Amino acid sequence: MRYPKDVEVWEHAPGKKLAEFVIRLKNEKGVLAKCSQVINDSNVNMLTGFMTAPGRSSTATLSFFADVSESPDGVTGLKRALQDLDVVVSVEAIAAESGFMVDRQHFPVQWAGRKAVVLRADAMNEMLNRLWAVFGSGAATIIDQMAEAMGRHSAKEIVEDFGAKFAMSQLDELIGTYSALGFADVSIERSKSSEFPMVINAKELFECESNAKLKLHRRSAFFRAHLRGFMSNTFGRDFEVNEVQCLTDGDEVCSFRVAVSEPAASVAARMSDRTSRASNL
Repeated sequence: MRYPKDVEVWEHAPGKKLAEFVIRLKNEKGVLAKCSQVINDSNVNMLTGFMTAPGRSSTATLSFFADVSESPDGVTGLKRALQDLDVVVSVEAIAAESGFMVDRQHFPVQWAGRKAVVLRADAMNEMLNRLWAVFGSGAATIIDQMAEAMGRHSAKEIVEDFGAKFAMSQLDELIGTYSALGFADVSIERSKSSEFPMVINAKELFECESNAKLKLHRRSAFFRAHLRGFMSNTFGRDFEVNEVQCLTDGDEVCSFRVAVSEPAASVAARMSDRTSRASNL
């Protein structure tokens, strides 16, 4: 089962006294329980938030919006109580003047240790649709080249961070990043005889879901090319990706056939052989 993953941007609770806390902790067992107990004792209700605790780091970060309306000691009191814990490194807290508060304590946004920009699917689709509107059929080439370059760059960073052997051995997990990043709910189908070709199913693919709602019979351009670039740089050889099923055609899921590209020389030799055999008939 998949669960939605919200990106913390703001909290809206009319009539409540809000605050945002960022707590730096020692990355060890039991720290979350100790902090939660202090927060509970202060009669503070934790709202939207997140925790980062990389396995290779000695520190962790707990960030959250909170309703401090019923806390007798307020923001200052909770901050002081948290700082008294031996597992806490530092505490930053900001109080809001109304029941609406935007996260102002986190920048830059990062993904896999690199600076990132969060872009909503509807905004991304609006950009793609504008390209189609302005450039017509020429938009297909623009989107294809842009998305393939992005896919290749993503794979290049993964290979640099973990090595090519690791990337190839963890392909199923890495393909799952398309789900983690909100492209689609992806799954892989393989034949029993060989690794490729494979089929990648993309349920609720943002690009085609939008096209289907607009009744546009336009198959994926962005995701297909991004996947092609990602596979090509992960394995260090060219791949072909073709969409064989699509929401815009009435299918329940978008499916992509992923195969290793046949070298041009092999294609030429095969065609020459066919021609030669035909002429001898």
